[in-house]
Amino acid sequence: MRTTGISRRRLLASTAVTLAGATALAGCSGSGDDGGSDGQGGEQKPDGTSAQTSASPAPSATGSAKGSAKTPLPVPDTLTEAPSVTAAVKAGDLPELADRLPADPYVVPHKWAERGTYGGVMRMSVTDTADVGIYEYFYGYSFLRYLNDGQDIGPGLARAWTVNADSTELTFHFRKGLKWSDGEPCTTADVMYWWNDMVRDPDHPAGPPDDVRDGKDHVAKVTAPDDYTLKLEFTNPAPAAVERIAAWVNGANGENGPVWIVPRHYIKRFHPKYNPKVDADSNWPNKHDRMLLWMQNPDCPTLAGWHVTKFDTGQSITLNRNPFYYAVTAHGDQLPYIDTVEVVCTQDPEVQKLQFGEGKVDYVEGCLTTLTLADVSTLKQSEQQGNIVIETRETGSGSASVTFFNLEPQDKQLAELLAEHDFRRALSYAYNRPDAKHAIYLQQGELTTGTLSPKGQSFQINAEAKKLYAEWRDSYKTYDKAKAGKLLDKLGLRDSDGDGFREFPDGHPLTIRLDRPANASQEHVKKCNHLKRDWEAVGLKTQLNPVPPTAFGDEWGRGALMTFNADEVGDNSPLVYPNWIVPVQNNYWAPLTGQGYTMRIFDPKGMRKQVAEISDPYKRKPPFMVESDGWPLAKTFAKLQDIFDQARVEPDAAKRMQLIWKIIRIHVDEGPFFYGVVANYPAIAIRHPDLHNIPAHENLALGGWTNPWIIPTPAVYDPELAFWSNPDEHTG
Repeated sequence: MRTTGISRRRLLASTAVTLAGATALAGCSGSGDDGGSDGQGGEQKPDGTSAQTSASPAPSATGSAKGSAKTPLPVPDTLTEAPSVTAAVKAGDLPELADRLPADPYVVPHKWAERGTYGGVMRMSVTDTADVGIYEYFYGYSFLRYLNDGQDIGPGLARAWTVNADSTELTFHFRKGLKWSDGEPCTTADVMYWWNDMVRDPDHPAGPPDDVRDGKDHVAKVTAPDDYTLKLEFTNPAPAAVERIAAWVNGANGENGPVWIVPRHYIKRFHPKYNPKVDADSNWPNKHDRMLLWMQNPDCPTLAGWHVTKFDTGQSITLNRNPFYYAVTAHGDQLPYIDTVEVVCTQDPEVQKLQFGEGKVDYVEGCLTTLTLADVSTLKQSEQQGNIVIETRETGSGSASVTFFNLEPQDKQLAELLAEHDFRRALSYAYNRPDAKHAIYLQQGELTTGTLSPKGQSFQINAEAKKLYAEWRDSYKTYDKAKAGKLLDKLGLRDSDGDGFREFPDGHPLTIRLDRPANASQEHVKKCNHLKRDWEAVGLKTQLNPVPPTAFGDEWGRGALMTFNADEVGDNSPLVYPNWIVPVQNNYWAPLTGQGYTMRIFDPKGMRKQVAEISDPYKRKPPFMVESDGWPLAKTFAKLQDIFDQARVEPDAAKRMQLIWKIIRIHVDEGPFFYGVVANYPAIAIRHPDLHNIPAHENLALGGWTNPWIIPTPAVYDPELAFWSNPDEHTG
């Protein structure tokens, strides 16, 4: 998990209008033999190894195939390259294909991938050339890769990996012959530079990511026995390490997940250890890391399928084929198929949307744009005119726009009320979700109390898991205004002064404040308006409170706000990103307890000192709570943390899942701790009619899971597979 609390807020991209070719837009879920598995990915041998040596069949050449092979595909006997590359080889500008690819290139395992045609230009669009979202199209830096909508993990830069029995040793075996886009060798020396000269350098701000921390947060010993072997040795079990390392797209400067690997031969010239001309007393890490932004720096070699040849700030980015890219198709074609990607910057989102409809952009995933529900009817008209094709995906959202309280406010009277199960239940029953689904989500998705994503293994692994999801989803979702009123009456919350709103039992005013960043999207604004209407309908005075965006995060972290209303639950990887169900950081519904958990790990001595000397959690620096402070719900939060701590060091997958379910059971029985509207509403992608190998809903194992950063869409679809049926007609 990232300390910034990443949970990708996917903007809505669908409508009640039926989209051509779409299947089961609302509440759909992929299933069948082509879906995920309960394994760690790769070919699992008795000794725990995973290797790209299986004899799995090649993906289907038809567009109707589903999912990805769960075991790595064999390297085809014959390998081919783009004609333009062949010309460069003949001219002496590039080495032969066998000298550009590793000995065992990555064979893309998607069953839906068709054999393509080389050539052409693909036009894409951003609203800011510095937007880190553009990196989400490239998975080339990842040691391991998610497959089948997060259900499986397969090889990436690493051809194989091994985990010992107690999950204290993780070894990666990298592909021999990997090369950067400039043709220089890529080895474990590039990983060790990141580790020794960035993470471990006291003058560099990078710290050890969660990937290298064990279940008790001790940092692993990272070594490279040779150029193609990387070893992580943990003090305690680290069962989530493989899952964490498959997450994100990685690379660059760490904005899209841990960096992990850099072009040492290039970047060391900006490090004072290797270049005496670099002033060690200056802010050298700033320039050093800026030069690693390969999307903005054409001089920086990359491991992605295309490399940047031109960057014009605020205007455009040009990427050309990386002739050293290490991936091939099951047919033996080196990727990418398309020669050039032109990314145009259109700063006005409304103008960008017009360009989408006019067919001026060849490919875009709606989850990385400002597309909203209101846009889709216009896009549908453009599709009918033949300008674009709309593909659907499932977001995997567990909530859509989510609302949660700071359940440990400084006001002790309010804290005690929020600790009352009946009060939190009453708020949920008073929420007219069916109306919000109709007005905000145009009847898409399934009504939900608010849960983790239905896509994760904790809800997909077996029938018991699916039953638990349904129970949580349905636990408090029913709209029942009368029941809500009775629960509030039972708590003694009555209108004692005749103003039409309920007060505390002692007559003290009770006001709910719906806090949100002032620049929140209309989805969140509309949701807040619905909540205000619904909660006031049962006598709870409710105020809308836009907060300056720059101040919102800090105010939430120190407990100054009452509610959070501009986020969404998209994740379901509890050991990678536990924040939605366990307070481990200060960014969700128990911010001070979450801060206390962080202090316990990273500054236990300072934590104990402040607890002994300062009794008021809000006067500590930073504000934090521990169980002994005796705040309402403290025991429940401590129980969640204790179970989570057990799961973090449990090497047995079945036992670990039981512990995760135990945490979820607390949410079912003692929640809700957050409030959702609808789950798994659809998202869209837009492609040119002539562009192929952009998967449709029916091609994806679970119909898609677009929302979380940690399962990066569309990188998981390998956009390098995209090809033109008529490349000569698409040259820019």
